[in-house]
Amino acid sequence: MKIAVISANLGGFEQNIVENVKQSVEYDQFRFTDKNFPPRYNSMTPRLQARIPKCFGWQMVPDYKYYLWVDSAAALLHKDSVKWFLEQLGDNDIAVFKHPNRKTIDEEAGYLLTRLSAKDAYITSRYDGELLDDQMAEINDPNLPLYGTTAFIYRDTYDVRNMLKEWWYHISRFHTIDQISLPYVLNQFPVKVSVIEDYINPYFTPTRKKNRV
Repeated sequence: MKIAVISANLGGFEQNIVENVKQSVEYDQFRFTDKNFPPRYNSMTPRLQARIPKCFGWQMVPDYKYYLWVDSAAALLHKDSVKWFLEQLGDNDIAVFKHPNRKTIDEEAGYLLTRLSAKDAYITSRYDGELLDDQMAEINDPNLPLYGTTAFIYRDTYDVRNMLKEWWYHISRFHTIDQISLPYVLNQFPVKVSVIEDYINPYFTPTRKKNRV
């Protein structure tokens, strides 16, 4: 059973990386940084570039059966974390977390608009100027359930690959908040989705002190 655990910290976004604890199952760790995935400052920001291994881990480190993405702001803090993610996936194609704070794509869009209107520094520094209206016009069902994308696990299949390619299209074309488009693209392809209810649990916990999702 070949498992790749992938993360990316480009542009030194995360200053204090918390290392994964040793796992009870074998896996290979791949962390993309400015050293092994050099900046493309003439074409994209580090935040956008980090979405490439997020969407194309199966292509960048091929020949694994399972791929577990973990944001650089988080870590696997339990020896059975990888095993637990595999259990959450089961016979499905992808396992994602239910969003801990908002229920639908529409709620997420409303949250962003409110924060942008209030000139929230955290939000505007990252998402001011993104094409939120165009993104929402593309989505045919804004009431699709919202997922958190800090971590997710998927099986390497033809349909999952096509779904991830479409996800990258939405991220690069419209909006870098990838959780807006993920429910939509999951709904466009014949992939079986397992929804993990508990975002905070003993096996996976975001480590950034003020983690905003």
